[in-house]
Amino acid sequence: MDRAALELLSPERAATEGAALGQLACALDGGGLLITASRLVEFGARATILFAPGLFRLDFTPREETLGLYPKTLGPEAEWHANEQTWDSYRDPKGPAPIELMGTFANGLRVWIHVLSFTERDALATHFVAKAEIRPASTG
Repeated sequence: MDRAALELLSPERAATEGAALGQLACALDGGGLLITASRLVEFGARATILFAPGLFRLDFTPREETLGLYPKTLGPEAEWHANEQTWDSYRDPKGPAPIELMGTFANGLRVWIHVLSFTERDALATHFVAKAEIRPASTG
């Protein structure tokens, strides 16, 4: 893995550049970066939930019964995947299951994103609690 890719794993950079989102970041044991955030987003508004400088931005647009999910690659090419359960879990009458999204970047990094959501019907908003684990593809 090249030096530029390793510099993208800086917790200081992720925390500083994501400060406006209330984002926190720390290094992971064995190498990597953990980013966490919590946001309340009004129905119909598009908001950034997670921001990894130089890698990606993850935006959500909640509505009463659906959710728009927009991963935007900000650096090296990425391939994004979500399992089928994630596609339909937001409509489950028992409540939404966690959203899981995986990304593999051309620079040898990979990300696993896990998001919990809670609808605040009185506030016409959804509360998101999210984390992203970013690691070199060669580590577990």
